[in-house]
Amino acid sequence: MNQEEFVIFAELNRDNFDEILQTLQSYFEHIEYGRQGDDWIWIHLGAEKIEIDSFYSMNLEVKGKLGHLPVVSQILAQLQADSILEVFDPPKLDLTR
Repeated sequence: MNQEEFVIFAELNRDNFDEILQTLQSYFEHIEYGRQGDDWIWIHLGAEKIEIDSFYSMNLEVKGKLGHLPVVSQILAQLQADSILEVFDPPKLDLTR
């Protein structure tokens, strides 16, 4: 895998959306989010972003370029243990792209 490939880093508990969002808002300045059928949070990193959404899963998938792994690791370290369902090590390819 190369650093530019889109991957899924982890799955989060969708029931904890509000707690996850609150936690992320305390660490990141540029966040967009919504809840309309699907739940989604986008953490903007300059021209790129990390996506946390339920578009292709019943849970929240943490997705982005493989090169975002250090930032995603920081994100996961801040979340409550009951918010994290599974961390993929190594991350798996995002086949929806």
